[in-house]
Amino acid sequence: MSDNRYFDEEVIEMVNEAESSFADNALPADDLPRDEQTIYTGIKILGEWIAFEERRFIEEKISMTVPAEYKPMDEETAKIKYPMEQRPGVILTDHTGASNISINHMDQAISADELEKFRDKMASMMNRMNPGIKAQATGTEEISGNKAVYVEFTNPALDMKLYNLMFFMELDGRVLMININFPAKSMKYWKDPAFEMMRSVKIKKGQTEDE
Repeated sequence: MSDNRYFDEEVIEMVNEAESSFADNALPADDLPRDEQTIYTGIKILGEWIAFEERRFIEEKISMTVPAEYKPMDEETAKIKYPMEQRPGVILTDHTGASNISINHMDQAISADELEKFRDKMASMMNRMNPGIKAQATGTEEISGNKAVYVEFTNPALDMKLYNLMFFMELDGRVLMININFPAKSMKYWKDPAFEMMRSVKIKKGQTEDE
């Protein structure tokens, strides 16, 4: 009886270890159909596992869920990709440099009611500067209690065409502009996650925690 008790304990311990090992190594999205994968479960694209994490920007006044592998773009590359002097304050990029997220808290004063007009003006100005830009759609959403307006467009790059989801919100009375872009050929994989990233944005009004 004593031997049986020890045997039972060993079996239970083996089962617990096996379950623990499975939990540690399993990828949540592996068993999910493609249409059920989100930035919160993780996404598998062409066999590659893409994990996401929440990060804070603009003195921690905003948070956004972004691909975990995205790193700040180095200054030399940023000057090439964003040659204007007033380039975005935050530029994140993947390991290829082809997919980027830029975040810019602009000096332009604005109210939530003026966002659509500002978006349309920006889209028109960009098209005049680069006729290769092709607008696809515009829209308005409420995200965590804050108004966001967006425009989807494609534009030619050096050796490819890029898809862009550019959206605008109001932060401390000024324009918050965020652009998510990636090669247009991968749009069928990344378009839905791009909108999920937009909808993950949370804005903290007023002073930062350190102030």
